[in-house]
Amino acid sequence: MNALPSIRLLLVDDDQIDRLACKRALMRHADCDFVIFEAETGNQGLNLARSQQIDCILLDFHLPDLSGVEFLAELAEETGDLPVPVVMLTGSDNAMIAVDALKLGARDYVVKGSDRESLQWLPAVVIRALHEQRVIQDKTQAVEQLREAEAKYRTLVEQIPAITYIASLDNPGQLLYVSPQIQQLGFPAEEWLNDPEGLLKRVHADDRPSVIEAYAQTYEHHTPLSCEYRLLKHNGQARWFLDEANVVRDEARGALCLQGLLVDITTDKETEQELYYYRRRLEELVAQRTDQLEKQSAILEAANASMDKELCERKRAEAALRNSETRFRLLLESAGEGIIGLDTEGRCTFVNHAALAMLGYAQEELLGQDTCATIHSGHADGSPVSKEQCSIYDAFRDSVPQRSSELFRRKGGGSFPVECTAHPMQLDGKVIGAVLVFRDMTESGS
Repeated sequence: MNALPSIRLLLVDDDQIDRLACKRALMRHADCDFVIFEAETGNQGLNLARSQQIDCILLDFHLPDLSGVEFLAELAEETGDLPVPVVMLTGSDNAMIAVDALKLGARDYVVKGSDRESLQWLPAVVIRALHEQRVIQDKTQAVEQLREAEAKYRTLVEQIPAITYIASLDNPGQLLYVSPQIQQLGFPAEEWLNDPEGLLKRVHADDRPSVIEAYAQTYEHHTPLSCEYRLLKHNGQARWFLDEANVVRDEARGALCLQGLLVDITTDKETEQELYYYRRRLEELVAQRTDQLEKQSAILEAANASMDKELCERKRAEAALRNSETRFRLLLESAGEGIIGLDTEGRCTFVNHAALAMLGYAQEELLGQDTCATIHSGHADGSPVSKEQCSIYDAFRDSVPQRSSELFRRKGGGSFPVECTAHPMQLDGKVIGAVLVFRDMTESGS
């Protein structure tokens, strides 16, 4: 079930019976939930209006301390507008007073009458007053936004280097607005606006026929305008401009005006002439270079053929290397001895299945770990061993093969005797680690 819209209403009336009658009339309205604040005097009402978030005020004209007019004057903001809609409550004999209150900003009035029958219309009057208030607020906000947008647009237009203009669709060429940048041509903006021909009057004689034709097409079919032509400055100098414009339309009124932009392209035109010269020169150089490239192309084709051959041989070598690596890995995995690869820091870089089975570790648990600290329990005689004393590490520290009997530690606890050898690994004459090979000597020892 949807909640009813809530209306916070301030009832200012010194007559308790009238207030009760108003509340009953409001409570009978099934489409709104009226939250009612009550005040017996004008000052109480003003305090509640300022301290509570009131949506609408029901105001009796005759109060003990203030009249309705005085209440409205106190409530009004600096602009003279009332912050919330006010509905006047009047007696049957003072309707003219209510009319005066409407002139001061009250939204509507209800005549209470001696039988209070007219109060049945009170909810509808309040809802209508709130609707009118929202409409006025929306309109005020829209007008303010339009003013802000117009100010921003004008500021933007008058800061860009291009000339912005608005031309009439009734009189071809006549300007309704032109930005201050038009003064770069040596004429004040007012002179352009006052001349019926507008821009067309200052168009270079050689360009005038094509410009008139382009404007006529736009005015007749309301199509976008885009043309280039020269405008004559006050001193007779010609400047090239790009003129682009569109017809502004309104859904209700149709085509309104022509809005356009004039961009000075004189520098571009001068550059265009220079580019034409350099383009011709470039074409000559390209022709010469083409002959040279054709000769070099033959050389490159031969070089490419040689490169293709080298690439094929390299791919075959890489394939052979991968196959060799695969055979080597299979060989290590099929060996009965445990095999562990070490880097120069003693970290495990490779371990085969036999080593994992003897030590009880998973591969990921050993890779990257300090091998001595992880599996080396001590010397064969039971004495402890440190990383610095580890004979296995001497293989890459001294670059000399090592052979010894040691105690290795299993993951689950306990140790077992092994016979191990460690051989240094070298690449381009530099030691890059060692290979540790060991076998379980438990059965041999027993």
